[in-house]
Amino acid sequence: MPAALLFPRLLFASFINFFLANFAFTATLPGAELKALRDIAKALGKTDWNFSVDPCSGESGWVLPENEIIKFKNNVTCSTDAILPHVVHIELKGQNLNGTLPPALVSLPYLRTIDLTRNYLSGPIPPEWGSMQRIESISLLGNRLTGSIPKQIGNLRTLKIFTVEFNKLSGTLPPELGKLASIENLFLSSNNFTGELPASFAKLTSLKDFRISDNRFTGRIPKFIQNWTNLEKLVIQASGLMGPIPSNISALAKLKELRISDLNGTDQAKFPPLTGIELITLILRSCNIADELPEYLGQMTSLTALDLSFNKLSGAIPKSFSNLVAVDYIYLTGNLLTGIIPDWILQNGNIDLSYNNFTPPAPSCPQTNLFASYPRSNELGIVSCLRSSKCEKKRYYLHINCGGEKVTVNKTAYEDDSD
Repeated sequence: MPAALLFPRLLFASFINFFLANFAFTATLPGAELKALRDIAKALGKTDWNFSVDPCSGESGWVLPENEIIKFKNNVTCSTDAILPHVVHIELKGQNLNGTLPPALVSLPYLRTIDLTRNYLSGPIPPEWGSMQRIESISLLGNRLTGSIPKQIGNLRTLKIFTVEFNKLSGTLPPELGKLASIENLFLSSNNFTGELPASFAKLTSLKDFRISDNRFTGRIPKFIQNWTNLEKLVIQASGLMGPIPSNISALAKLKELRISDLNGTDQAKFPPLTGIELITLILRSCNIADELPEYLGQMTSLTALDLSFNKLSGAIPKSFSNLVAVDYIYLTGNLLTGIIPDWILQNGNIDLSYNNFTPPAPSCPQTNLFASYPRSNELGIVSCLRSSKCEKKRYYLHINCGGEKVTVNKTAYEDDSD
C-alpha cells in the first residue's frame, strides 16, 4: 500500500482508539439505570448511596472492600467492556436493610448478580423479576420474605443460582421452576414450603447442589432425581418428605455430599445402593433403614463424616470399616447392631455407638461412646469408668452482682455490674 494512503489510515485508527478509551473512561451510567438505582435504594431502605457521584465510579460507598471475617458486602459493580457502563452486580450482604424487594431491578438490563443476603427485608418476591434477561445469581438468604415463589421466576433461563434459604416463604413450588434450564444451585431450605416436588423438576439436569431441608413438603422423595446426573450435593433433612430413598440414587455418580434425615412414614427400606460413589459426607439419619451395614462403605476412603444414626441397622460392624480411621466422626447411634466391637473403634473418640446391642465385655474406659450399647449394660458396669472419674482439684469461680456495684458477701467478692 502506498505510504500516502497508509499514514491517514493509521492516524484515523489511533484517533478512534483514543476516542473510545477516553469516552469509556468518562462515560457515566445511563439515566434509566441511574433512576432504577434510586428506586431500588428507596425500596430496600438503602440510605447511604451517594448519588452526587457516578455509581460506576467506585467512590463514596458504591464499592467497599469485602470484610473477610463477617462477610459484609456493599458493592455496586459496573461493566467495563462496553462503550457505556452498565450495572452488572449488586451485592448488599449484611447491610441491615429493612425494606422490600425492588421490582425496579428489571430496569437494569445488564444485571447478572443480586445478593441481598442477611438483611431484614420483608414482603414477597416481585413477579416482575421474571423478565430479567441476563440474571445469573439471586441470593435472598436470611431475610423475612413471605409469600410464595412467583411462577415467573421460571422464565429466567440464564439463572444459575437461586437462594432463598432461611426466610418465611410458603406455598407450593411452581411447576414453572422446571424451566430453569441453566440452574446449578437451588437452595430452598428453612422455609414453610408445602406440597410435593413438581414433576417438572425432572428437567433440571444442570443441577449441582439441591437443598430443601427444614420445610413441610409432602409425598415421597421423587424417583426423577436419577436425572440429576451432575449433582454433587443433595440435602434433604427434615424436609417433610417420606421415604424410602429411591434405589436409582445410584445414578448420581458425581455426588460428594449426601445428607438425608428425618424422613416421614413407617415403611422400612433397604440401604440405598451407593457403590462406586466417592462420597465425602454421608448422612442418612432417621431414614427408617432396616438392613445391615454395607461392606462397601468401608471402601469410601474419602469419607470425612458418616452418620447412620436412629435407623434399624442390624448385624456386626463390617471389617472393611477399619479403612475409615481417617473419618472425622462416625455416628451409629440408636440402631440394632450386634457382635463384638472391633478394637480400632474402641480407641477412637470420634465414634458414637450408643444405644445398640453389642456383645460385652468392653474395656473399662474406652474412648468411644458406648452408653447403653450393650444389653443390660447398666448391670454389667459398662459405664463404671464414668462413675470413677475424678475432677481436678482446681476450681475457678466468677461471682457477679447483677445490676449492682462490687460487693463482698460472706467473704465472697461479687464483681461490679452497674454499667
